[in-house]
Amino acid sequence: MRGMRAAGTHGAGRLVAMVLALAVLAFLLLAGEARAGTYRVAQCGWGLGVELDPTLPVTTGTAFTLDARSCPLPVGSGPTGMAFEGAVAPDGAVGRARARWIAPSGTRFAGVHLVWRGTALPGNWLGLGIDVGAEYHLLAYSFTSVAPEVFDRPIEGQAWAFEAFLQCLTSGPAVDCTRSTPSTMSVGGITFTLEDTQPPRAQLGGALVAPGWHRGPVPLEIAASDIGAGVAGETASIDGAAVLGDAPACATQLIENETRGTKMQPCPSTASRSVEVDTTGLADGAHTVGGCATDFAGDGGCAPEARIEVDNSPPAIAFGAATEGEVEATVSDRYSGVATGTISVRRADAEGWTDLPTDLDREGPGTATPSARLPDLGAGTYFLRVLATDVAGNASSAQTRIAGGSTEAHGGAAAPGGKAARPGGKSPGGTGKAPSSGTDARSSASDQATHLRVRLVASGGRERGTPKGAGHASGLTVDYGTAVEVRGRLTDARGGGVGGRPVTVVVRAAAGIGGAPERRRVLADHGGRFSLRLPAGTSRRVAVSFHGGGGLAAAPRRSLALRVRAAVSLAAEPTELDTGESVRLHGHVLLGPARVSRRGKLVAIQYLERATGRWRPALVVRTDSKGRFDTKYRFRYVTGLAEIRLRATAPAEGGWPFARGSSAPVTVEVHGR
Repeated sequence: MRGMRAAGTHGAGRLVAMVLALAVLAFLLLAGEARAGTYRVAQCGWGLGVELDPTLPVTTGTAFTLDARSCPLPVGSGPTGMAFEGAVAPDGAVGRARARWIAPSGTRFAGVHLVWRGTALPGNWLGLGIDVGAEYHLLAYSFTSVAPEVFDRPIEGQAWAFEAFLQCLTSGPAVDCTRSTPSTMSVGGITFTLEDTQPPRAQLGGALVAPGWHRGPVPLEIAASDIGAGVAGETASIDGAAVLGDAPACATQLIENETRGTKMQPCPSTASRSVEVDTTGLADGAHTVGGCATDFAGDGGCAPEARIEVDNSPPAIAFGAATEGEVEATVSDRYSGVATGTISVRRADAEGWTDLPTDLDREGPGTATPSARLPDLGAGTYFLRVLATDVAGNASSAQTRIAGGSTEAHGGAAAPGGKAARPGGKSPGGTGKAPSSGTDARSSASDQATHLRVRLVASGGRERGTPKGAGHASGLTVDYGTAVEVRGRLTDARGGGVGGRPVTVVVRAAAGIGGAPERRRVLADHGGRFSLRLPAGTSRRVAVSFHGGGGLAAAPRRSLALRVRAAVSLAAEPTELDTGESVRLHGHVLLGPARVSRRGKLVAIQYLERATGRWRPALVVRTDSKGRFDTKYRFRYVTGLAEIRLRATAPAEGGWPFARGSSAPVTVEVHGR
């Protein structure tokens, strides 16, 4: 007799359940779990052995045996299967032989297919069952015999163990196990179907996904783990194109035209691979790195995508004019930005370079201007060199040739050996002519020190929150449309004004605005004071210098930042509405000479948080190519009556020649329902 039943636990509980309900047996099926990937494992057949639970003994009691040696016999060499036997022993000698398989963590038995047979003498029985949680469920059993039979059945519930057993149940004065003749059972050709409920995990690593800019070959790693069927494959990709792939070795075999596992966990639980990614094959800029893994059950899992920045292009360098004793260049790097810039000089007939003290003015995230004062150069030919690096580590250099002793080279006629000719004296050529630049010859180390005090002052309009005309030593921030004055004073070492001397003012436009720097010369009055008006426009960088001469030493150059706030307008329609309704928010960013891409200029719509007095973001939009924006915002959770102040802010961006600017606030009244 064979049947199906849910019994209590092993041993005595199982015996009681069998005695009480031999006629009517039924499954107790647990609620099904969410669908997941499945895989199949072959055991005891096709030349394969078995992978049993090593924590439990396969036999207990008297003269019970379990022999799996015939499982891995080659196909066609004879009957295969695990041999269970309750051998000859005194009647009533209890015991059992059992084979028990455990589902890997994160999986459950979802089905079984096997061939079994057996003969049980009175008091003995044989069967198949599963552990579901803390309960034991019988799938099939017999108290007499089982002819060779295929057992094929799905399994429901969280079945974590499968068992085949032959057992002597009873011993006592009334009923004994008959042991005078052996009871036997054979199980073989087993295929388990397991459901893997946990997807694999993938993790990206290596220098390529570390913060910062990357160039050249950079390591990329991917690590995967899976607690169930094991990791069957892992891949890493950049912008969707695979750069790494790996299929770890798994315990599998092709059986009946199907790849089946030969272990309960066919593939390794962890796997990792690394590769050197040659970033020179990628375009400069941002890229997306992905990493995914699959398990033997066919489930997949991916790591969070990583954004990387690549820059393999060195900075571009362009020399400016070497005039008035100063040389400068423009260094630009579109991606990672300029990191360093050094100007050096050497004679044409020499090999060694002399680095000059170099100032590096940054015009924006992608442009910088290195500049340096030239030393006294004797007559002859010289080379100037600029060495520049970007943040990613790419380096480039550029050279130009100048003539020593030329006013174009250093602002005055120089005698051999670097000694300057005195005004009215003879030059090394014996002409007796004074320098033609309009200034005295270059000063010597004994010349009197000079100092520059410079500031920017708004000459029109008014700064928000700042008194009109309040500049400071390093720069000034003004509203759009405000003209500015550069004001300063040239003094000697005692603080007295130095009059009648030219001061050079160089104005460079902000990033995103083309054109060469504007160079102006301003004559200091008798008190050493000077001023220059700058018309309204974009943000700019202003450098002021005095190059010395006539017994006066050069003054340290002063650099100031003129920041111009972006001009933004905002209108709201309607200004009174109910919760759940939308307000139209539209406005305009004045572009001036700026140009925006087809994506438009970024604009943040903000609201005033009354509790903190801070402006918080509500939504972000982009303008069209003319700076216009138009969007809607719905108030969903307002209760009661609320007056909400909104404003539009144009933040600073790369290539945008204005500082952060905001519109005047507008107030919207929202009535809660």
